Amino acid sequence: MRKGSAIIITDNKPGYKKYILLFLFFLALDQVSKFAIRNLFTKTDVQTIPVIGNFFRLTFVENRGAVFGIDPNLGNLTNIILLILHIIAIIIIIYLFIKNKHALPRFSFTLILSGAFGNLIDRLFFGKVTDFLDVDFFDFIIDRWYVFNIADSCIVVGVILLIIYYLFVETSAKEEEILEKE
Repeated sequence: MRKGSAIIITDNKPGYKKYILLFLFFLALDQVSKFAIRNLFTKTDVQTIPVIGNFFRLTFVENRGAVFGIDPNLGNLTNIILLILHIIAIIIIIYLFIKNKHALPRFSFTLILSGAFGNLIDRLFFGKVTDFLDVDFFDFIIDRWYVFNIADSCIVVGVILLIIYYLFVETSAKEEEILEKE
């Protein structure tokens, strides 16, 4: 391997056990945290609890819409449409997971899948998603970021890792393959 070349970690172990365990861990973390938040805020009239001043708060939000609070205001049809989109996305993610043999994309798909299932469970059982993490990013883009949950975090981190992989790691490996063929 040449200096500066990328190393792609291939997932040589034939089973999916570690990914199933990671999936279950993040799914459980999401569901337990949402359960705790729903119980905490039903016992109080307060909707926001400061954790680190105004920078990080627990804020109870029931999101009937989509990402970033987008709600097309279609009543129950909104939930049905979002459920169908969740299921389609989950099927695609499982397909991409199985198709890919590298560890980083598989880990990324596992994160995304656990987040998608976490929010799907909320929609199926409650008709809305419980959000509670409320962070202020110092007026970076907007005054205050949208309230989110652990499932949302898993999805965002998984997508960021995929972008890094496909932009830098896989591209670098393909360039090296081309150079080796010459």
